[in-house]
Amino acid sequence: MLQPSSRMASFVFHCVPAIKVTPTGLWLAVLIAVAPFPAVGQTTDLHQDRRFDALTWVQNSAEYRMLTEQTFRLALHPLITALNDPSITADEAQLAKGDFAEKPPAIILDCDETVLDNSAYAARNILENQSYSTETWNAWCMEVKADAIPGSLKFVSRAKALGVEIFFITNRRDVVKDATVENLKKLGFPASTENVMTKNEELGRGDDKVSRRARVAKNHRIIMLIGDSMSDLCSGMNLSETAQRNQTGNRKFQQLGSRWIMLPNPIYGGWQQALPADKKALKPKLPKTNTKPSPSQ
Repeated sequence: MLQPSSRMASFVFHCVPAIKVTPTGLWLAVLIAVAPFPAVGQTTDLHQDRRFDALTWVQNSAEYRMLTEQTFRLALHPLITALNDPSITADEAQLAKGDFAEKPPAIILDCDETVLDNSAYAARNILENQSYSTETWNAWCMEVKADAIPGSLKFVSRAKALGVEIFFITNRRDVVKDATVENLKKLGFPASTENVMTKNEELGRGDDKVSRRARVAKNHRIIMLIGDSMSDLCSGMNLSETAQRNQTGNRKFQQLGSRWIMLPNPIYGGWQQALPADKKALKPKLPKTNTKPSPSQ
């Protein structure tokens, strides 16, 4: 059964009562009620789909590949610094608790858009005029076709060679855990059912990843966190307003580039869910209107 969008529901609520109650009017009301509206971001013209530019930049530009390679290359320096300094931990909760200096070092990485490139899934959605859904996402994960983000495998291999334990904390669900491990191993990552930690809210493993980081922190010193969203690095970022989210990020900014490493993701993320509606998200900085009379007046 079709579920009406909020726009359609509003239109039906305001307009259908105004339609004259005649056989023609009733048929018109029915057609309005069941007509499918495009999902957010969708359009029959690919170039007008708001996801098109972001996705084609990720899939085609030299800049994106160079940026991710650069990010992982630069991450090696703080990695070595942290290995040599037992007072360093990247996890806020572990830092507050203390008692971590003697634990073996570990790195926690997010999976999607951090080490696994899922842009092919997003490209299918654009071509098929669809939005994200759990069903199609899980089906994509089961295909085991994600590529490696440029630079990620080389970095992880170097960290492993330096004696660092690797953990992947992902918000993929338990149902695709085996496929995720398979995909990572296929690309050469040191993945297993033990170090790939998926989400299951019913079992206390929620979106915020805090409980899963705590499991790693129990036996390891977390020397670096790597992700494409601030929620991969710290708590308190699941906010519904951009201003609040940015304020929280600013308070934690000093960790970026040393203990926290951020990858670019212009396609989706927590930032998108916090955006103001429609054009309010734009900041054109228009010139002020001059209300003073000119000298000739």
